[in-house]
Amino acid sequence: MSERSASGPPNLALGREGKPRDKGLTFATDHLAILNKDLLEQTAEYIDYVKIGLSYPLLLDRSKLLERIRYYHDIGVKVQSGGTLVQVAYKKRILSQVLDRLRSLGFDTIEISESATEIPKDVKEEIITTANRLSMDYVMEIGKNDPGHPPPVTYFISKIEEALELKSSKVLIEGGGGRGVGIYDAQGEIIWETLNELVGRFGPPNLVFEAPHASQRTALILEFGPNVNIACVSIDDVMPLEMQRLGLTIETLGVSPPVQNVQGSPAAKFVYHLIKAEHPLDQQTLIQRSGLPKRTLQAALSYLVESGLVREVSDMSDLRRHKYTPR
Repeated sequence: MSERSASGPPNLALGREGKPRDKGLTFATDHLAILNKDLLEQTAEYIDYVKIGLSYPLLLDRSKLLERIRYYHDIGVKVQSGGTLVQVAYKKRILSQVLDRLRSLGFDTIEISESATEIPKDVKEEIITTANRLSMDYVMEIGKNDPGHPPPVTYFISKIEEALELKSSKVLIEGGGGRGVGIYDAQGEIIWETLNELVGRFGPPNLVFEAPHASQRTALILEFGPNVNIACVSIDDVMPLEMQRLGLTIETLGVSPPVQNVQGSPAAKFVYHLIKAEHPLDQQTLIQRSGLPKRTLQAALSYLVESGLVREVSDMSDLRRHKYTPR
């Protein structure tokens, strides 16, 4: 345990790892407001990366940006560039100069994104080679920031496969403003069918979900537990997010033990949490509450019943129906 952790508040994480960690990562976003250093020093243990996004590294005063990045390093937080910058550099044919500048400023990680511009695979390989030469890490982001034309799930699958082939340790799922992009519909609700398809193929530890809104973070924690990787979190929201992870909010109260005890699919964990929180529930109500397809829900219920985690009981008002309650 670091000296900072030892002198901080008691660890109530119930399974949360300390830094450096490989799961339960929080990617915060620096919107370039005046730094609240008292707050940051309290939350630094919960921030794995902070992103200075867009093309800001090309415009901000060099000395002030150096000072800002050094401060993050002093409190144990790594600094990441935004995906927009690499796309701009590729279109303007200044990739080499931009990567050199990022290294000289002290950036630890380069985000490689195609949210607005497709980048050929060989160019991505060149970026990665340069990043390695400059002793910087890289992370791939997949998805299109275009609410009017969301790509099909097959696009996400192929791009995640490519990112993993290129040895990206994690893959960021583009969330844009949290509506009509990535795993979110136009109202900002999670598209569970898409989410389950991606997680079923690649597993939550390999993915990082951009979740601009608190309700989305709540849903992801209820689905995957406290160690889900979440990005697009403002610095001011890091502490509330950590309370959600620890089950210290009304929305996620007691979330950690149920998720840790259920070893089935993400859908099974989510359905178990719903049943535990609101039992007894019938199948139709569970479909409405969870947003899961009927077949996915039925498979989750079968697993939970067979595993002895949930009981199927008769609905006394209609014996043709069944309700579900935790054991």
